[in-house]
Amino acid sequence: LLDNLPKECDCLCTHPMFGPDSAAAGWQGQTFVYERTRIDGVLVDDSQSSPRVSHGQNFTSDTSTFMDENGIMHAVHELTEAHVEGMDRISRFLSIWEEEGCQMVRMSCSEHDEYAANSQFITHLTGRILGAQGLKATPVDTMGFKNLLRLIETTNADSFELFYGLYKYNSNSGYTIGRLRGALDDVVGELLQRDGIAPGVFDRR
Repeated sequence: LLDNLPKECDCLCTHPMFGPDSAAAGWQGQTFVYERTRIDGVLVDDSQSSPRVSHGQNFTSDTSTFMDENGIMHAVHELTEAHVEGMDRISRFLSIWEEEGCQMVRMSCSEHDEYAANSQFITHLTGRILGAQGLKATPVDTMGFKNLLRLIETTNADSFELFYGLYKYNSNSGYTIGRLRGALDDVVGELLQRDGIAPGVFDRR
């Protein structure tokens, strides 16, 4: 967005961490992640100690700051009318979700992607893998297995395009796949070692 949108275009990145299934009864208590990415040409980066000002494709630190009566540092740029209007526009949009009871989480996009790969993506990946095995309910199901079946149902109810997007547009997802494969090899290797069997391929009956 920062590369392709005009620099005067404000950017608010958001991700409601729920969908029509998980929030069928309402948005109360559901997590809504957001980052005020750019306001009136200023890049608001939570990983930086001060905002950065965007000048086309070049970024420079904005060192003109002041301290208010509460001891909070602000950039002088925040006093501009355009910045105030941008903040107000963003706040009004976010208030829609907050008033519905969402848990509002302000987080940088990079932090979000790291967390999402190890929570949302791995959940969908696990559900897809188990679903590909064709697992079905049996007369002797444990509560744990019933939970797995619910996971398969909810993750496979979403389109494969959504699942692919979680992988394609999050660079951390590939590492999550690698760690999962490594963990599977480690656990299976320990089973085989207990039996004194060399690692091999199991029958896929």
